[in-house]
Amino acid sequence: MKIFFLKVVFLIFLHTMPTYAGDQDKMIDDFTKNSDKRWEFFTDQVMGGVSEGTASILSDSNESYVRLEGLVSTANNGGFIQIRRDLRDGPKEAKGLLLKVKGNGENYYIHLRTGGTVLPWQYYQISFPTSKNWDEIKLPFSKFERSSSWISKKISGDKIKTIGIVAYGKNHNAVLDVSYLSFY
Repeated sequence: MKIFFLKVVFLIFLHTMPTYAGDQDKMIDDFTKNSDKRWEFFTDQVMGGVSEGTASILSDSNESYVRLEGLVSTANNGGFIQIRRDLRDGPKEAKGLLLKVKGNGENYYIHLRTGGTVLPWQYYQISFPTSKNWDEIKLPFSKFERSSSWISKKISGDKIKTIGIVAYGKNHNAVLDVSYLSFY
């Protein structure tokens, strides 16, 4: 009886123990449970541009997602709309980002800022394509480009301070849906 009891306790312990380095530890957002409170929407209007847009948390029968949409204009030295989130304590061993997206065929961007990107125009950037179908995309940190040679060449997951999902760089109508974003 005593051995049976110990086996049951051990199985319960294993079942309820959190998994370090599991998917929950690597998930940045799946756009459920108050995601609208974690992300901030803004446009180039903060610096005199004229781009306009919105960000909304939506859901269909299968999943929740964020939609970034609007008109990106390069007038007045502008050219972006974005959502950004503070990020702390990412996994140091992460190799990059994994996201599930669909859109209107335009390329969109991820912008990362670290403790070493102190000036407003310093960030790491990578573009990714979209289509009308949901696609899972891997974005390795080794492929991100630095906006300045003054910042480190390498990105470490535990050094990332903010992550931005951005429609950027040219005049266009933006429609981007993201259903999840995680480290891999």
